[in-house]
Amino acid sequence: MERSFGILNSFSDSIAIVNRTGEIIFTNDAWRLFSKENSGNSVKTDQGINYLELCRKVTGEEFQNAHEAAIGIDKVIKRELPVFEMEYPCHSDDEKRWFIMRCTPLKESSELTIISHINITNRKIAEEFVDKKNDQLNEINKRLKTTIYKIGHDIQGPLNSMEGLINLSKIEESESNIRTYFSYIEKSVLNLKEFTQETISLATSTAKIESIKFDILVDDIFESVKYSEHCNQIELKKDINQISEFFSYKSEIVSIISNVIDNSLKYYDKRKEKSILSISINSNDTEAHISIKDNGIGINRDNVAKIFDLNFQVNKDQINGFGVGLNLVKKSIQLINGSLNVQSEIGEGSEFTFIIPNLKES
Repeated sequence: MERSFGILNSFSDSIAIVNRTGEIIFTNDAWRLFSKENSGNSVKTDQGINYLELCRKVTGEEFQNAHEAAIGIDKVIKRELPVFEMEYPCHSDDEKRWFIMRCTPLKESSELTIISHINITNRKIAEEFVDKKNDQLNEINKRLKTTIYKIGHDIQGPLNSMEGLINLSKIEESESNIRTYFSYIEKSVLNLKEFTQETISLATSTAKIESIKFDILVDDIFESVKYSEHCNQIELKKDINQISEFFSYKSEIVSIISNVIDNSLKYYDKRKEKSILSISINSNDTEAHISIKDNGIGINRDNVAKIFDLNFQVNKDQINGFGVGLNLVKKSIQLINGSLNVQSEIGEGSEFTFIIPNLKES
């Protein structure tokens, strides 16, 4: 028998030949070498062993593949199938490996069947690499799409503020005040450039985790909306309690807070004698709790679940906009693995609450 099948020793694939009962009657050198190198017992895997029974006795994580193999091999042995193939992992302690098991009838023999195990590890590694690259490209494309919305929407606040400053400078007679206005405009332009660069960078590369000082961050946001429409009718308050260093995606947190504040400014209640927008932040080693609360017109309970949908607007006929801001808030929260909650009552106002993890260890 060894002489009849000796040519199979020239193959690098592990090959065995079984008879009609599934008993192994021949194994090539590659089969025996693989068994030896992987601490196998030739008494249990070589000639004289019933391969079907061997597969059926497998338990644990390999149970499903082994039993599927036994069924397929048995069908080829009985000539119910012309060929049976299955791909399976066979990882060792120090490397990942994948194989294809192929079972075919021995040509010109109704009694014998060939079983071969073909190493496809290199192909699988290449496929995983390509899949990973595709996932990265899909993620970048998704970020780029979001970035278009983000830049187009988030620059509106700073632009409105600059427009307000320009209008003030037109009617201002004091040169000193005019110079002050233009210094604010210059600062807004620099902040806008920085925001645009950070947003594009985030869209086309791995997000940057950086140290955040919430007190400074909120002051900068308040400054950016200071001369926006309606802002002079609303009192801005803050209460920051940061007891430890906090790390996260700064550009995303700025976008979250800015968009919610922008929303509160749009929907302030003109009927109230005093409009208030307050932001409180409590952060520690684990997480930050951010609350943004206003006494604006509020949101109908039926609409609370819809406000984060793209293009949804509570008062579409009365408020300029495209319903993008809160959708961006939702995307940013998802990106930084945070959570959000909204409480609102018509005529009472709204409160947006966010919990953001501290990525200090990252």
